[in-house]
Amino acid sequence: MVSAITLVNYLKKRNPYPCLNVLESAVVCCRRSGTSMIPAPLLKDIASLHGKEATEKEIKNLEEMVILERTEEGISLNNEVLPLVSDLIRQLKKNLKLALADKEQTAGIFLKELVAYLKQKVSGLVVAEAIDGAEYLLVWSGKKYRLQLAFSPAWLPAAAEEAAAENSYVAILGPFAAQNWLKMFRYYEYPEFRNYTAYFDPWCCQKMNISKGELFTYIDWFFRDNYGLKFFIPDEFIRGLQNIGLLRYNDER
Repeated sequence: MVSAITLVNYLKKRNPYPCLNVLESAVVCCRRSGTSMIPAPLLKDIASLHGKEATEKEIKNLEEMVILERTEEGISLNNEVLPLVSDLIRQLKKNLKLALADKEQTAGIFLKELVAYLKQKVSGLVVAEAIDGAEYLLVWSGKKYRLQLAFSPAWLPAAAEEAAAENSYVAILGPFAAQNWLKMFRYYEYPEFRNYTAYFDPWCCQKMNISKGELFTYIDWFFRDNYGLKFFIPDEFIRGLQNIGLLRYNDER
């Protein structure tokens, strides 16, 4: 069976994000649906972010390492390596370097300080669950909010329907802007996605968020108060929202 060291060394030799997108998506699918089978539309979205050829190459290499399995039903994560891959992905996300203003820290510390800020500033907020410092479930005003680190912007639509059904909100934080994340814009036509999910990219000081999750406003305030920075909305995102009638001219909401 492949080791964590082997996989880490493999990632160091190339652009790691196509591979991390595939692996993280498989882990998320397993957690949310009980199967590590990666839906074909999700693989198609990863290919749109990183290119079809690069994505297929990563899948083929992961198959050769017996990390992924290909069957008639599709591509899935080998169940024997699921714990190893899940733990490694979580640690790599937490250890991502993040330089903001005059501070240099890891993504895990950033998220930890964000949650501490929310607990201080938001009356009645309860931290219901913390998963190894990479994911937090918060409860406020009778609503659930999940904040988590992520490598890939591609899997978020897979969580949107479940979030809408539970009237809960999901915000993921990761290096998305450098991964062609505007390809995900088409999902904003779906109410479940635009109302219950949000993207934040502290690395590029950008966000894509028009959700109804009021707690997410405090993420902007945390960025301002702790780093003196502001999350900007990509111009292409604003124009796209205007084109589909979700945003009035010269009005970010």
